[in-house]
Amino acid sequence: MKTAALSLTGLALALFLSVPAVAQAGRNAKAYNLGAERLALQGYDPVAYFDVGGAAPREGDPSITQEHEGVVYRFAKERHRELFKAAPATYEPAHGGWCSYAMSKNKKVGIDPKAFRVGEGRLLLFVDQDYTFFDGDWVPDEHKLLGKADKNWKAMSGESARTVPSAEWFQDAEFNLDDESLAIEGYDPVAYHPEGGGKPREGKKNLELRHENVRYRFANKENMAAFRADPEKYKPQHGGWCSYAMGAHDELVEVDPEAYRLLDGQLHLFFVAWYSDTRDDWDEGTAKLKKAADKNWNKRLTKALPRS
Repeated sequence: MKTAALSLTGLALALFLSVPAVAQAGRNAKAYNLGAERLALQGYDPVAYFDVGGAAPREGDPSITQEHEGVVYRFAKERHRELFKAAPATYEPAHGGWCSYAMSKNKKVGIDPKAFRVGEGRLLLFVDQDYTFFDGDWVPDEHKLLGKADKNWKAMSGESARTVPSAEWFQDAEFNLDDESLAIEGYDPVAYHPEGGGKPREGKKNLELRHENVRYRFANKENMAAFRADPEKYKPQHGGWCSYAMGAHDELVEVDPEAYRLLDGQLHLFFVAWYSDTRDDWDEGTAKLKKAADKNWNKRLTKALPRS
């Protein structure tokens, strides 16, 4: 049974999450996209967009706030505020909270706080949800457009973009990938779901998307479009590692991409060998194991956060 050491995983993720923002000589909050009382993100919780916060837009509670360098954020939970306080550079939106696509065109344009991507480790906001998976420009050219947006934002605000370590380190820490950052051994993540065919299928090399610096392949254009529209729905749970091992033993264990279960619309993968099929144990204690796996996976992500 192949496993990955937690110490190496934690170290890699710690290095990713602990990279500070480039030092600023006094933030120019007037350049930011803020509402009344310097409120950012229209009151949405910046941590909620990331995996540790649920990976979905969520309005913050007006009673749970935090000011950081002249910008005020709200949070849905006290725990989210504590995570933010420990590493604000990890969660603050790029480009002052303006539309990142428009910023790449040297324009300040407001946002829909529900239109977002976590791209190259940063929270990116857009004017509307059509731009979140913008077929014509943003997704295939994200790295190049981010570079343009970063340059334009610096000219407007005086702030350099937050830097992150190489994508390889973050990927190795968080996901079960091959040496070329390919997920699920090239299997189509949508194909497991009823709308994608309802059975495991290998993806095609010419039908590939990169999401959060992870490569996914698809069996057909329809499945690729479905993933592009809602990647959080189709990404495998627990980083693509065996969900049973994550829940029962808090271990990173390889999987057979044809051994899976769908639970509440989420894809779980499992280790299978001639002497063991972890799906049998999972089926006997699904609810308890799912809860433990989620807890253990979340702990792996949060454990490496720097402490204030």
